[in-house]
Amino acid sequence: MWSKVWQRWPVSDNHSAQRGLRRPWGAALLLAGLCAGCNDPNTQAPPQPESVRVQSPAEQAQAKDDAYVDRYQQAKQRIAELDVTNPMAVKGAVNQLAPDLREIADKAKDSHLRANASLLLGSLYQSAGDDRSAIAFYRQAHGLLPDEIEPVRVLALALGRDGQFKEAAALQAKVVEDDMDDLEAWLLLGELHLKGGDEEEAKKAYIRYEIRRKGLLDGLTLRADGEFVTSAKDRAVCAGALAPAADNGTAMALLYALKFEPDPKVRAAILETMGIQRLVGYKQAITERLAIEDDPAVQEVGKWALDEIERDPLDSRPGVAPEVAAEAAAEGDAAAGDAKAATSGEGGEPPDAPPSPP
Repeated sequence: MWSKVWQRWPVSDNHSAQRGLRRPWGAALLLAGLCAGCNDPNTQAPPQPESVRVQSPAEQAQAKDDAYVDRYQQAKQRIAELDVTNPMAVKGAVNQLAPDLREIADKAKDSHLRANASLLLGSLYQSAGDDRSAIAFYRQAHGLLPDEIEPVRVLALALGRDGQFKEAAALQAKVVEDDMDDLEAWLLLGELHLKGGDEEEAKKAYIRYEIRRKGLLDGLTLRADGEFVTSAKDRAVCAGALAPAADNGTAMALLYALKFEPDPKVRAAILETMGIQRLVGYKQAITERLAIEDDPAVQEVGKWALDEIERDPLDSRPGVAPEVAAEAAAEGDAAAGDAKAATSGEGGEPPDAPPSPP
């Protein structure tokens, strides 16, 4: 709480003021007293107050935004520490933090600061179960930063949760355009189309997902003349991008890649994806890898992956895909096979047979 500082200021006496006005000689005596010694060479001049520079309007606005940033960071920290499973705690956070965040979202000069405050407000109301308010603030963030993709991602998810599937799918299409290798984004787009009743568009999204997934697998494992066709840096990116892939074929490829990958940074990326997927079938392969691994960073990620599997193990992949997704997967296999055959003349060769799926 702000400390209260009480200060008593002198109050002018109107009657005394009037008497002073009627006796101008009082002011003369006061002036004479103040000037006593003015002609004395030993008298030092009184200290002069330092000049105060007046801030320009731009400087004043920046100072206000700086204060808003501090308040935003404090609210963000509070929300990060919030127990969202406690309804009373969430309600209290809404009552305490929402007014301050609303002021920042409405009055800050910097559009990014306003958008961040709007996103934080949206997440707060979403935790409170108020999806409509959350969507309103997500829309505000999107309107403030129409060229930024993150508000689009958040708004599409919120609209999907609220059952507004068509608008959510239209926004999600922008997300996949921004990152064509985002497998999770393709899966969500297919799901939104499917729930919105557009099976044809859902099928197209799932086909694109399959093509991208197989492209990432090739980027991770494909070799030509005994050498990988992609750099170690790109292979690490491919391994990380495969985390959302929900199929045994991907798991088999990751097991194969972990066994034969020569670069430690790529092995670390593979192990991280395995830890995210948490399949029980990965445990033996990870344990065997750690027994011979000499890179400390890879060992650290491998131990984390084993801990994640122990914390929340998954015995199998998710259930059978919807019929539309299954048909799309078959067509995606064929399309990816045609694309691979078209480039086989460039010396590409498939990897050795991978181990059994988990």
